[in-house]
Amino acid sequence: MKSFIFAILFMAFAANVAAQKVEKFTVEGNTYYGIKAIPPEIVGLYKYEKVKEPIVEINKDGSGYFQVHDVKAYPVEYWIETDAQGKINKRKSEVNSNYQVVLILKYGSNGETGWKGNKAGTFDRIEVTMAYDMGYAIILGERFRKL
Repeated sequence: MKSFIFAILFMAFAANVAAQKVEKFTVEGNTYYGIKAIPPEIVGLYKYEKVKEPIVEINKDGSGYFQVHDVKAYPVEYWIETDAQGKINKRKSEVNSNYQVVLILKYGSNGETGWKGNKAGTFDRIEVTMAYDMGYAIILGERFRKL
């Protein structure tokens, strides 16, 4: 029964991904593609070393926050990286169910000036590792969310 329910949910998510508009981005001089269909298992609040700031928050609608060290969190918009046709770029483990994807983010204004606010309007890419064997989703190797 669980397999059937999972199959239905996966098909619904896959249909949503297929309907998403592929967007083109230039990040640090390189071209990337992405869609707004953030997989549900990636959504949530990630904390540095599992317990403190800086944080990353990813919402289902692609909104959220990204905080760099010693700076107030930026509101951001997220896309999951895909190929030009909209297929999610997913690096799968050969030994377990772990996988890694990349999120593209656009920084909004965090209300700060100078170097503490200079990311507003820029794009970045961050890696998300779904480490099922450890029981965590991990961003940038340092921000964790319990699965």
